[in-house]
Amino acid sequence: MKEFINKGFNELFLNEISKFDSRKYAYDIFFNSEWDRFWEIAKHYDRLHGRGAYDYMMKTKYSWKNGTVGCNSGYNIISSTACTYSVEEKFVEAYTQLSTHIKSGFPKRIQLKEVNRTFEQIIEKIGSFNLEKTSYYSKYIYNGSELEEYQSYVQTVFNFYTKTIFENLNRDIELFVKVYDDINTAFLTTSFNTYLYNIEIGIHNVVNKKFEIKKVFELVHPVSYENLLNNKIATFSLERVSQIAKANDTTKIDAFLTEVEIEKIVSRKKELESSKNKGTITMTLKTNSGILKINLRILSPNEKAVLVSRVLVFIAAVSVLANYCFVKTSSFFIFAGGLFVLSFLVTPIYMDIINFTKDIFKSKK
Repeated sequence: MKEFINKGFNELFLNEISKFDSRKYAYDIFFNSEWDRFWEIAKHYDRLHGRGAYDYMMKTKYSWKNGTVGCNSGYNIISSTACTYSVEEKFVEAYTQLSTHIKSGFPKRIQLKEVNRTFEQIIEKIGSFNLEKTSYYSKYIYNGSELEEYQSYVQTVFNFYTKTIFENLNRDIELFVKVYDDINTAFLTTSFNTYLYNIEIGIHNVVNKKFEIKKVFELVHPVSYENLLNNKIATFSLERVSQIAKANDTTKIDAFLTEVEIEKIVSRKKELESSKNKGTITMTLKTNSGILKINLRILSPNEKAVLVSRVLVFIAAVSVLANYCFVKTSSFFIFAGGLFVLSFLVTPIYMDIINFTKDIFKSKK
């Protein structure tokens, strides 16, 4: 149990591991396992599918593997391999089946105002999960009461971390507001994705609106951290689960989002501005409820001068064109064509112009 008394348990289950492909995994085990494991698989192959199928499999396994003989025994391979699943493999199968069940028809992106309802829907989805129906090979993987036990345990895991992520989001919102207030530029872009579900939540207008997110997310059946640790299924190896689910393939993190870290970003921004050089600050930060990516672009004085010059040239050229077309010639077609050509002065840098204008007004407030 010592393995759980550290950040490992949280680190594993806050990562998105729903990309695990149990069918592909069973194939890999069948063709690449050590002899002891393969012998167990072979015995189940014989028991489930008969001596004739067993003899054919033993004769053609390596031909299947190297592709010299086509394999049409996929069901036999997966079902026999599933019978040998360890505690960790059974857990990952149940865990990823529940994750897939939750995310079916799930919104990829939501706004902060949609958080309350979205998390309520997630809890409803967790409650409606049926492992026997979602796991095609469940009758081979789980024995006796195991099906209900693993289903109940993964539901407990998801309920606990869903509640945790939701409530931690309240703490993050205050930091998101500080990020936008302190950095104070329209050239700041962010993206935020929750742990576990990888839901993208739009936070760009967090400064302009007041969002009422529930402070506490009540569950019908309360779940504690001890519930996760004291379950008999929790004897599995975290390292082994991580290997199976490839949960270690995670995003590189630069730091944890705190007020101090925000101050560091602001200081780096000021340093770049003082140096008169252009630059970009990009960071990936862990938060209490997810991963925040920051991209901050700093314009050099020369870039700002070019923006202003192109806008002034565009305005002057449009004025001359309008005078020529409407006063001297009354040629609307020439005006339309000329305006189209002149638009190439500003179209490529349209967003830069908009953001630069916003920053000018911000500095005057």
